[in-house]
Amino acid sequence: MAELKKQAPAAAKPEPKKEDVKTVKAEPKKEVSPAKSEKKEVKQVKPVKRAKPVPKINPDAIYHISKRTKDRRWQVKAEGAAKALKLFFTQEEAIDYAKSVAGNQEGRIVIHKEDGSFRKLTY
Repeated sequence: MAELKKQAPAAAKPEPKKEDVKTVKAEPKKEVSPAKSEKKEVKQVKPVKRAKPVPKINPDAIYHISKRTKDRRWQVKAEGAAKALKLFFTQEEAIDYAKSVAGNQEGRIVIHKEDGSFRKLTY
């Protein structure tokens, strides 16, 4: 009887039937080949030489010399420009600079007084 008792628990577990077991087919593994050292042709592009833009010479260029209210310095400013070309501590320095710029550009100079009125219209 002892032999029957040992077999009984083992017999209690039913073995899976072949129909119940799902068979999964393994996909063939893809072999990863090491990186091929292919030489790609690299074309060297020559830089294109572009013509420099010709600066526009405005014969009617007008340069204003005026005193700024922020820092009380004299500025040379092209007419219609948002920013001053250069700042100076004295009006004389500003006039000398404006003469050189206006001479190069064939322009005119308008000099303002400290209060903003015109001192001299053309220079």
